[in-house]
Amino acid sequence: MKQMRNNPLSLLDTHSKVAILSHVSPDGDSLGSLIALGLAMKKLCQGVYIFRNDLFPEKYKFLPGYQQVEAYREDCQQDFDFCFVLDCGDEKRLGYSEVILKRSKKIINIDHHISNTAFGDINLLDTEASSTCEIVYNLLKDFGLALDVDIATCLYTGIATDTGNFVYDNTTAYTHQVAAELMGFHIDLHKISYHLYQNKPLNSVRFLAHVLNHMEIGFDGKVAIIAIPEELLKKFNVLSSDVDGVINYARDIQGIEIAILLKESAGGEVKVGFRAKKDIDVSLLAGKFGGGGHKKASGATIEGTIEEVRKKLEEQITMDLGW
Repeated sequence: MKQMRNNPLSLLDTHSKVAILSHVSPDGDSLGSLIALGLAMKKLCQGVYIFRNDLFPEKYKFLPGYQQVEAYREDCQQDFDFCFVLDCGDEKRLGYSEVILKRSKKIINIDHHISNTAFGDINLLDTEASSTCEIVYNLLKDFGLALDVDIATCLYTGIATDTGNFVYDNTTAYTHQVAAELMGFHIDLHKISYHLYQNKPLNSVRFLAHVLNHMEIGFDGKVAIIAIPEELLKKFNVLSSDVDGVINYARDIQGIEIAILLKESAGGEVKVGFRAKKDIDVSLLAGKFGGGGHKKASGATIEGTIEEVRKKLEEQITMDLGW
């Protein structure tokens, strides 16, 4: 276990009012860390609120305790002693629950993204960690707070999803040690694997077939681009939060160095996902457009239509890489 010099859990008492937040369009690491920390902190404090500010993805509703995640109401007048923000590189990714930061006396920012802006009063950042769930595991173990099967299930799910089921470069020997200890709580691996990888709705599979059939390859076979206009999601009845994994199919093609997912969103913006598999640092590319993330997995939100954003990205790739 990694030791911590100043564990923020030591600041809490039974009467503390605590908000726990994560980013919009939540993924497995986001939700796993959110619920795991929430369940653990409810053993310490009477007033713990676990908030979401986006739809809860159907595939993660197997997580124990997901029913305790509340939709944050913008008219909420509750003030908090502490706000724990998980897996979120900057305040803007909190969506409309960003207002909670102003209603909190102290902000604890817990993350593993290299592009994190250190916006907290306390910043628990570890870019060497495989996931935010791995950091939460260290936090709880360091404090001596007992884990249980529900907390372990959430943490294992977040670690598994953020490491690509333990195949990405962020997987370390220590990550496997953590996973082994979590398995010691008799988590249901079959159930986790079933919901994550073996329970895809038919409309999602048909959607995947469509977007892959319309994927474009450029830059002499080095770049794959998948464009998803908003009307396509409606046509296949697919939620925006359920399509992010599509980019991995593009990345895994032989010869592809950069995979790009362009997802149209409301307000004249395009959410862009970047993936790389060799030496290219796509966090630098994302940073050119106000985004960030990891070396091989990053994102940004760019104003414009899909075609306008695609052109900007292609020009930037040519400028940066000479392709």
